[in-house]
Amino acid sequence: MNTHRAEKLYINGIILTQDDQRSQVSQMATRGKTILAVGDDLSQYTDDTTVAIDLMGAVVVPGFIDAHVHFLWGGETLLTIPAQDATSKKGFIDIVKRFASGRQPGSWLKGGGWNEHHFTDGSLPHRSWLDEAAPGHPMILTRHDGHSGIASSAALKLAGISSETSDPQAGVIDRDEKGEPTGILREEAMELVFNRIPEETESELQNNLEVSQQYLLERGVTSVGDMIHDRNHFHFLQRMAKAGKLKVRVTAYTPILEWQKMKDLLHEGIYEDEFFQYKGLKGFSDGSLGSHTALMLESYDDSPESAGIYDSQWKDVELIHRTIAEADKLGYQSVIHAIGDRAVREVLDIFEKVTQENGPRDRRFRIEHAQHIHPQDQSRFKSLDIIASVQPAHCVDDSLYAEKLLGDRCDYAYPFQSLKQGGTVLAFGSDWPVSPADPIATIHGAVHRAGWHMEEAVGLNDSLEAHTRLAAYAGFREHDLGILKAGYLADFVVLDPDFQHIDSVDEIPEGLIQAVYLNGSRV
Repeated sequence: MNTHRAEKLYINGIILTQDDQRSQVSQMATRGKTILAVGDDLSQYTDDTTVAIDLMGAVVVPGFIDAHVHFLWGGETLLTIPAQDATSKKGFIDIVKRFASGRQPGSWLKGGGWNEHHFTDGSLPHRSWLDEAAPGHPMILTRHDGHSGIASSAALKLAGISSETSDPQAGVIDRDEKGEPTGILREEAMELVFNRIPEETESELQNNLEVSQQYLLERGVTSVGDMIHDRNHFHFLQRMAKAGKLKVRVTAYTPILEWQKMKDLLHEGIYEDEFFQYKGLKGFSDGSLGSHTALMLESYDDSPESAGIYDSQWKDVELIHRTIAEADKLGYQSVIHAIGDRAVREVLDIFEKVTQENGPRDRRFRIEHAQHIHPQDQSRFKSLDIIASVQPAHCVDDSLYAEKLLGDRCDYAYPFQSLKQGGTVLAFGSDWPVSPADPIATIHGAVHRAGWHMEEAVGLNDSLEAHTRLAAYAGFREHDLGILKAGYLADFVVLDPDFQHIDSVDEIPEGLIQAVYLNGSRV
């Protein structure tokens, strides 16, 4: 067997390698699951057994890497109530009613994706909507950002939530003028209901995995950073990797407060391969802008009594500090959710302390979302080597209402260009299912920003880099993913040539993906 001969030779393409040494070529040779060579004349790698594939002018890019998703939760949302389709109270009720039809009476229903800013009647969901649509069913439907939700009366009763229930320390139970719960639960208050939902079965997890992988691959996503919120999901994904059933590469992060349990697992040994790798800890410092729980340095313009809230994980900052420092010493990465400018500052402070205590190391701390960064803190990302793991689709969503909430502070909202110019590594993701895991839409959002604060837009080339090479770097996979180069895994996407003109079209283009390859095979 001649290992220097290509099994497949792709010719006549616009191959955007993401390799600084050779950024664009017309040919690529693969053998098995790896790239053998890239260039403009690879005839020396071929013989009469090589299969030539004419790209006919198509664009080829590395497989898209989504740096921040919730892998199995994303699949679950595709199989549960699609509340994201609602644009009014009537539409919301109709969607729930259709889904509940024929379901076992009294069974739990789940779903989410709703966004009150998309409702034409400007209303906020109420438990009575769910009660009318599916009487007797306990259910909770999360808001699209995952930081608040609407629960039915049956779910509130099972959770013991009434007019006499106090707000949790890091959560809010919305109430009407009589003090009765409206059904809206914010942050930690949702856990009161989530804790009553039966644990997923193996069959349900299998279904979630199947639809997740199909959804992602159809959109050209071949690798994800999975922010795992349930240790059962971690164990399940390990089993699936060991059984060869993962079709999307997973870089896993587990809840920061479960570090002690993770240490035990690491001591016992966990299964890792090219499809599943464990990299570290995911934590939360605050909530979300749309739920008014993002932690700000100053009060919200439309809610002067509130400047957001700390996530429940952040109530013991010293514990978080010690955990990050200990994990860092053992070589594990920490990635922290921070949206408001105060949250971002406080996370930077902790990262800085750990860096000073533990000394120089290639640690690649990340701030997830990093949506509102005070100008005084923006240069700290580069000086501390902090990666900004951002989601341009959130910028597009927030453009609908952020001015009302923050006013002039929107001048430093989603400062992609400022961070880029300052030398900060930007890694793109979607936060799916909060936003669709659609790299074309993500790149379009970064380039166009819905016309909002365009001074912070980034170009197509920088956006593509953030969704491939730099997203690989953010998860310590830059040695085998994110670049089309000899020796790298042959994960790539074939796109319509119009992809190159995405910066000149106002609407998100459709139908650009022609083919997706994983390990050199078309999927």
